Parts: sequence; structure tokens; C-alpha cells
Amino acid sequence: MKKYFYLIFLFGLIAAQSFSQSATDVQSILDKLSEKVKSAKGISASFTLTRYDKSHHLTGSSKGIVKIKGNKYYVKQDETEIYCNGTQTWNFDGSNEVTVSKNDSSTDDVSPQQILTGFNKNDFTYKLISSAGNNYEILLLPVDKRKNFKQVNIFINKSTNIVSKAKITDKSDNIMEVNFSAINLNSVIPDSQFTFDASKHRGVEVINE
Repeated sequence: MKKYFYLIFLFGLIAAQSFSQSATDVQSILDKLSEKVKSAKGISASFTLTRYDKSHHLTGSSKGIVKIKGNKYYVKQDETEIYCNGTQTWNFDGSNEVTVSKNDSSTDDVSPQQILTGFNKNDFTYKLISSAGNNYEILLLPVDKRKNFKQVNIFINKSTNIVSKAKITDKSDNIMEVNFSAINLNSVIPDSQFTFDASKHRGVEVINE
């Protein structure tokens, strides 16, 4: 009986050590991503966004670009454009309407900008799923279960320490996959890129939230 309990204890100790090592590894991977992003002069990238239903049937796709400098960002996805200068956000429909609001980092939306910069680690629990091939796959589960998504799987390139892909699963098991390409960490981006210029879009209705 003592031997039996000893084996259980030994197995539990090994499992705990393995979990601790895995958590340490993930923390190290995410820290390297954070350091790479923080040291970047300016980040620009192209992305492809693909949507699937819970049966993994393709439901739509779009392409876009993202530009980031510090807490400022610009996203263009098809005709839609989002400008953020760190304090205000302009969501332009590409036609005749722009919605202006305060920048809110607590939003439920998962954007290409959030993915590329690695999210806020304090908002998630995380686990290393795979280290096979060229990428680490890390599972992120939101601490706040009220979020409108269930989980995020991010893929971090081992040689660049930058996110190359992400899969966002919502609470209905629909999946949005974002693939990044042409990532440039030394992009020169003027601050004007992050503010909507109404003079260049005459006649556009401005809606303040």
C-alpha cells in the first residue's frame, strides 16, 4: 500500500514539474514576442482573414493591412478602415459614415492589431499545444468568460518570435483564421496614418459615440 501511494505521489510530482516547465516555456515565448514588438520602430503587415462555421465549411474571406506604432494602429480590411491614435478610434465604412469613439482596450473584438502584438497576457491563461515545425502553437483562454469568444490559438514563428497565424473560436464554435505575411518591424509610419482626416472624405457623416 505504501508503495502504491509512493507511486501516486511520484507521478503527481513529475506531472507538476512538467506543467511548471511548460508554463515557464510559454511565458518565455510570450515574453520574447512582447520584447520584439516593443522594440519595433513600426510594424506593418498584410493579412488574410478566413471564416469557417462549426462544421469547418468556408463562409467568407477578406484581405487587409495593419500598421502599428506603440499604442497607435491602422487597419484596412476590404473597404473598411480603422484609425486609432491611442486615445480615439475612427471606424470608417469606406463610403459615407465614420464612427468616432474613445479607444477601449477592453473590447470583446479580436483584431489583427491585437493578435500581432500578442494580446495582454494578464487577460488569458495559456498553454503550449505544440512546438512541432516552424511555429509554437499556444492556446489562450480568456479569464473573463463573458467575452464573445471561447479561445484563441496563436502560432509564433520560432526564428522571428512574431505571430504568423491565429485561430479565434467563438462560443458557437465558428472559427476565424488570420494569416500574416510581409511583416516589417522597421516600418516608417507617420503619425498622420493613425488619425482619420475628414478633409479628405468630404460629405462623410460623422457619428460620435
